[in-house]
Amino acid sequence: MGKLIQERDNPIARCAARASSRAMHYLPTCRTACRGSRPSRSMELSSPSSSSNNNSNGSNGAYDQQYSTGQQQQQQQQLQHHQHQHQQQVTDYAQPNRGTQQQAHLTQTIEETTIVEDSREDQLDCMLGNLQANMSRQGVNTVQKGCCNACEKPIVGQVITALGKTWHPEHFTCNHCSQELGTRNFFERDGFPYCEPDYHNLFSPRCAYCNGAILDKCVTALDKTWHTEHFFCAQCGQQFGEDGFHERDGKPYCRNDYFEMFAPKCNGCNRAIMENYISALNSQWHPDCFVCRDCRQPFQGGSFFDHEGLPYCETHYHAKRGSLCAGCSKPITGRCITAMFKKFHPEHFVCAFCLKQLNKGTFKEQKDKPYCHACFDKIFG
Repeated sequence: MGKLIQERDNPIARCAARASSRAMHYLPTCRTACRGSRPSRSMELSSPSSSSNNNSNGSNGAYDQQYSTGQQQQQQQQLQHHQHQHQQQVTDYAQPNRGTQQQAHLTQTIEETTIVEDSREDQLDCMLGNLQANMSRQGVNTVQKGCCNACEKPIVGQVITALGKTWHPEHFTCNHCSQELGTRNFFERDGFPYCEPDYHNLFSPRCAYCNGAILDKCVTALDKTWHTEHFFCAQCGQQFGEDGFHERDGKPYCRNDYFEMFAPKCNGCNRAIMENYISALNSQWHPDCFVCRDCRQPFQGGSFFDHEGLPYCETHYHAKRGSLCAGCSKPITGRCITAMFKKFHPEHFVCAFCLKQLNKGTFKEQKDKPYCHACFDKIFG
């Protein structure tokens, strides 16, 4: 590139020399033409001092001077034209490619932008300094009270101190809804402030009954949390007392409703069995309900007699089956005598008057009582 520029410099010199030679060639020719018409005054007109002697002579001299000046201007224009052409050619050869030009232009733009931003920051700092000085002169305290945790700018004026940090009042906002907290109550979570509604909606436990946020006391039961007023029996709706609650299918029930709905029923009274019970005859019984079906007496020794799925004592069991002695009203377990549609122990089948055993097999009956033949004849003969 340097060699090419050096070769381009020679035409400029040649053009300049050529233009100067032309000028030198034109001037004598013009002066010669002037000598032919005014031979005696051509040299005098070239001198400035002789132009004021004669009007006619001055006009001729002015003509020669204007002509010479016009030629010089033309020569200078030609010289400038050749120099401009040479500069254009040299510039075209010396220019970098377009990518380099764009990169250089981008670098220059970035540098100019950086300079502008730096100047703006300097201007802002200057304005803040002047403002602080003016406020100090007016008696307003402008001492820096810390750096805002949100914008990292100094705090002058009102300041909020919370969570071990300082804030501009307008920058101390809820981390969820971005509303200013000001002097309102706020809650902290992972180092961030939250307004009360957002904190409860986001982080407070939920009631298993109404799904609302629990703001105050809560009950924890069945692996869930509840409002105290919403933890009640799923059947009757009454809140639980000292007896506590019973669970069935994930729902709480009071003691009475739980046993009424899910506890086994007593076969004697058909009520729920809540405590101890007796299992007999394929059923469950309250201890007080497992008694003889007729006399309602508890069984002695734990033994009972079953008749049609119900418990009976021995006496009433035989009475139901017709196996009681009609004389002593006790069960007949061995030999028996059947008479008058009744059963008797052999020793208890006697005459109603003389009380002798009727063992011969014959007797007389009167008003559902047995008599021997002798007593019957005496009484009714």
